[in-house]
Amino acid sequence: MTFPKSYDYKKNTISRLFAIQALFQMEANGKSYSTIKKELKETFYMQQIKGAEILVPNYLLSQRIIEQAAKNQINIDTKINMAFNNLWNLKTIDTTLRAILRAASAESLNKKTPKKVIISEYVLITGTFYPTGQEHKLVNGLLNKIIEDLQT
Repeated sequence: MTFPKSYDYKKNTISRLFAIQALFQMEANGKSYSTIKKELKETFYMQQIKGAEILVPNYLLSQRIIEQAAKNQINIDTKINMAFNNLWNLKTIDTTLRAILRAASAESLNKKTPKKVIISEYVLITGTFYPTGQEHKLVNGLLNKIIEDLQT
């Protein structure tokens, strides 16, 4: 198995963060997929114009994740709730964790990124949102179950 160059890895990590932010906004602010898609494109464009010293995200990866999450939200949410084994459900966790789980689940539907990479990336991202908590362990365990269910 070959892994992408470190630049691509970081670029894709940023793309995943953009997708999580978009999914968060869709839920928290009630924004539609088309509104988010337009804002995402404008954000990518503005960052390139301003010449920011950051890696420019992979727009297509972000868009695919958001699109899959929007189109398959009912299926994704069902699989996430099943992974909780009736201990919790999506309504009992905060919006950021929901967005992380939905984004990772949506990316797994594309079947372009290996399961291990998806889990590793989203566990890492979870740790940035919750640096002192145990949420990254929760995400790791849930994603193992969710991705397996979604890809079968």
